[in-house]
Amino acid sequence: MERQALIDTLNADLRDEHASVIRYLIHAYQVGEDTPLGALLLSMAREEMWHMDWLADAIGEMGAEPDMAPGVYPHDPTSNGSLLRSYIEWEDGLVKAYAGQAERVSDPEIKRILMQQSRESAIHSQRFARALAKLGSEAEEPLIHEDSGDFSPEMARRLQDEMTDEYRLVLQHLRHAFVLEGDHPELSELELVAMRHMKHLSHFAEELAESGHEPQFELPDLDMSRSAESALQSDLQLTEEARERFANLSQEPEIAEHPGLKLEVENMIIQEEFLAATVQELQKESAVDAESPAEPQIESQSEIPGPTGDLTIGSLMNE
Repeated sequence: MERQALIDTLNADLRDEHASVIRYLIHAYQVGEDTPLGALLLSMAREEMWHMDWLADAIGEMGAEPDMAPGVYPHDPTSNGSLLRSYIEWEDGLVKAYAGQAERVSDPEIKRILMQQSRESAIHSQRFARALAKLGSEAEEPLIHEDSGDFSPEMARRLQDEMTDEYRLVLQHLRHAFVLEGDHPELSELELVAMRHMKHLSHFAEELAESGHEPQFELPDLDMSRSAESALQSDLQLTEEARERFANLSQEPEIAEHPGLKLEVENMIIQEEFLAATVQELQKESAVDAESPAEPQIESQSEIPGPTGDLTIGSLMNE
């Protein structure tokens, strides 16, 4: 497979794994993370995050730009049963797609990654099939999500906005790690920072789902710097802004009516201080040589070209 075709194919796979993470997280938040199905979905989401990491690292090591936009995950939200059947079909498509791609790849490390993801997708399909069997007739009960009124419309929007901002930090930290850690190995720590922001996102998403709202994951604007100095400055600014927002949110009278959420927001304030300090330390460690020629920057995610590969998960699902 030619280099550009390989990059395009891996980016298509990356988008599909991203879509899997989002789909399983939303479903887990809606059914409850403390339920057997919710716990399974969270486990699947974490494994799909590993798949994203493997793919994006491979793309970054090739000197290319990983596409951080999520793909489209076809699913039927009528019931838990219809959703699980959607998941089984999707994972079966992943098995075939990854195996087919591996046959056409000569790079042994990328071939190994694709074959590993094919095998793990087969396991995912089997786990979802077992979950469907365990639910029995209960799986076909319609899923109804209605606004519980626990939050005012204004606060529900505020929680969604906070979730979106944390999603932005997650993706931006990951993108910077994937693209820049080759020249700045210390920036791999941004992946751990992203995990902290993912936990913050989860608190807001859980509250939204439990109150009858479906959390929305929409691709935010990301800093597309290819300079560690610029990237980390953007990361620091967003982190400091998040801390200020959380400090203001913690003082909202309506938040006081939800002591569990208030406790988590107050904890987020402390964690954002720690994360800001972490980014500042990374800035010191990865000071850029002022005499190095500046690399071209991509202004926005929308300018990244789409895939041209001939075999992707999406194409198989449409057959």
